[in-house]
Amino acid sequence: MNILIVINGLSDKLASIEASAATLANKYNEHSIDVRVTKSAGDSFRYAYVAATHKVDAILACGGDGTLNEVVNGVFNSNTKNIVLFAHYPCGNANDLARTIGFHDLNYYLEKIISGEHRTIDCAFIDRNGKERRFVNGSTAGIGALVCKDVSTLRRSLPSSLNYLVNTLAWVMRYKRPFVKIEMDDEVYEGEMMLAVIGKGHFMGNGLGFAPQASLTGGDFGVTVISRASVWQMISFRSKLNGKDKLDRHEVNYYKSKKVKITVLSGQMPIETDGEFLDILYEKETIVFELDKDSLCLVT
Repeated sequence: MNILIVINGLSDKLASIEASAATLANKYNEHSIDVRVTKSAGDSFRYAYVAATHKVDAILACGGDGTLNEVVNGVFNSNTKNIVLFAHYPCGNANDLARTIGFHDLNYYLEKIISGEHRTIDCAFIDRNGKERRFVNGSTAGIGALVCKDVSTLRRSLPSSLNYLVNTLAWVMRYKRPFVKIEMDDEVYEGEMMLAVIGKGHFMGNGLGFAPQASLTGGDFGVTVISRASVWQMISFRSKLNGKDKLDRHEVNYYKSKKVKITVLSGQMPIETDGEFLDILYEKETIVFELDKDSLCLVT
């Protein structure tokens, strides 16, 4: 079996992960296990892309949600006809997907890969300027994307949870909410928007359960729209966003939809996918979120 292990070179646990990966490669030496450590932005994508063109059987991404995002996009962009099995060892800033599917050690994921045990889940995608971008856990539009961008900049300066909290509260105080139109299967939201979550997993933004109605399977998104919130409301929300219960607030609306189209009516709307800043949409620009049902094989 051909297995690629991609390790995020910025991980705080880099040394221990490299040592564990080397030990496990020796333990399972009847398989071809290639261990790669990222050195610069885009390496995870490139490693996965090249591996997919050489018929890799499985990829284990060691890092945050963004590392898994990159290897998934690398494989899908390769247009390989092979079925690639993915696994994610969570050791990043937020690890939001793992909060839905569970945390395990490196050996657990390799054993599951070798035995072929996995779930088949939906894979989401957007088309931006003719370029398709895949995501696994979720995407946010609005303030969440700006928080993700600043968190990445300050990842070495603050502990992860404090980093997210400080940046969230800072942006709440100065964020200029755009007016948007969000078209879903059966409903339309039109108005100001602080945050829109288009989720497959329950959690975004370092463990905030914004999408309790979401599911990794089933062929639809959990969509949550927050029209506005004060600093104190955001602090209050954090303690209640457990990924199981919905907030009983008129500013917070919950939906489910197989396809989501957002049009910016006025202002600017930043977007991110799996915790990685992607782009900014301006007035009259549109973005569409869609799903490939049961298209991703993932160890859970």
